[in-house]
Amino acid sequence: MSIENVINTLSNLSDIHEELLLLAREKQRSVIDNRVDQLMTFTAKESKAISSMEQLNRDITQYSIQCWKDLGLNAKPASTLADLIQAFPRADQKSALMLAGDRLKEQVRLLKEQNDRNQQLVRQSLEFIDFQIDLLSAPYDEDMTYSPKRPVNAGTPRRTFDTRA
Repeated sequence: MSIENVINTLSNLSDIHEELLLLAREKQRSVIDNRVDQLMTFTAKESKAISSMEQLNRDITQYSIQCWKDLGLNAKPASTLADLIQAFPRADQKSALMLAGDRLKEQVRLLKEQNDRNQQLVRQSLEFIDFQIDLLSAPYDEDMTYSPKRPVNAGTPRRTFDTRA
């Protein structure tokens, strides 16, 4: 029956999200250790996992439509897993779908949190690099201490590196 297909596909999606979560944690370690070569490897692995996830999303759409047909109902274009759960008459089927859906929701939440931390870490790394470039690109003839002989606005302004360029 198609409900088993939906449950199995939800489980497979959860597994892929768990794999992506592990990769995100490894990416965090690579960013901290400044291992750009490992980051490239993780990005390639993520791309493969995402393509598998896209296929599973297409599969779950087909299985959901089949479930609606098995129940004798028309599938709505914007129907959700919660709608499908409500449509099933048996409690064991509802329970299995809810467990699979809750596991997937939790994996997605954890992955989103880890990706947010990784984005913040990369942003801070770029800010640190920008700061270092500013320090290195300051004019050498500029005195870095207070000098009462010199007007406040004199001298050349410090150059900044635009990271968005």
